[in-house]
Amino acid sequence: MFKEIPPYTHEEIIDIAFRKASKKGRNEREKVVLAADTISSLLEKIIKRHPSFEHMNQFQRELIDIMVGEDALRHNLGAIQWAARTVQKLKREYVRRIRNRKDSALTMQKQCFARYVSVIDQVAENLTFLREARLKLITLPSVNQDLFTVVLAGCPNVGKTSVLKALTGSDPDIQSYPFTTQGINVGHMVHGVRKIQVIDTPGLLDRPFQKRNWIEKQAISALRHLADSIVYIFDVSLSCGYSLQEQENLLRELESVFSVPFIIVNNKCDLKRGDHVNISAEKMERIEYLHEHIISLYEHALKSIPQ
Repeated sequence: MFKEIPPYTHEEIIDIAFRKASKKGRNEREKVVLAADTISSLLEKIIKRHPSFEHMNQFQRELIDIMVGEDALRHNLGAIQWAARTVQKLKREYVRRIRNRKDSALTMQKQCFARYVSVIDQVAENLTFLREARLKLITLPSVNQDLFTVVLAGCPNVGKTSVLKALTGSDPDIQSYPFTTQGINVGHMVHGVRKIQVIDTPGLLDRPFQKRNWIEKQAISALRHLADSIVYIFDVSLSCGYSLQEQENLLRELESVFSVPFIIVNNKCDLKRGDHVNISAEKMERIEYLHEHIISLYEHALKSIPQ
């Protein structure tokens, strides 16, 4: 959605407006009107192409706040709105002055154009901020918060990607997620005519919180608004390089952050162990049991939705 935002510079806005006025304006009054309307139209396009905060889900809003700051984005869009309105006020003032012919029309047009330039120069830094923000925001992941979403978690190398592929039956779609170098992996389970979104977040939900920086912690906070359930994966073979105690500690930390149902899975497990769901994702063994647990949570969630 952020790709649709035009990345105009203040110089481009003035150049486009003045060229249009020069080409199509038959007299000084028309040039004043055309230039103002073009400037305002370009500025309004920037504003309108930004999604409304009120229509964003909480996941998107938190990510935007982390990356560019919601208040800063609102402030800079407000400055652009001010410029669009100010140019329209100047247009009305100079149309009136040209009509009254207190000075020559050409002199009035030149004065008016100089004031248009002054207004746009005042929001040059705001336009720069919005261009730079756009470059960051177009990297946001394309995930659907309207779908029931299962987030996979566990220490590195426990087999999360294999579990994702086993559940969804296809290679995951890799979406950019600016807070991890590896992006996030997105797949879908099909249940009747409905889809369940399954997400793996390498680099985020795989190590103790004290080892994370502030942005990573905020990114995890944003995930709280996306996850309807967490599938926490243990590697009981310990081939991942982490002890069971280390894996258990991470689980407890995540349980303190996410107030959603957890499904605990023992991966790389050839024998039944404890009360957890025991699977071998690479061998595609007992995946149906995990699938059934997820479907059960999904159906329970559907029943809890007010009719």
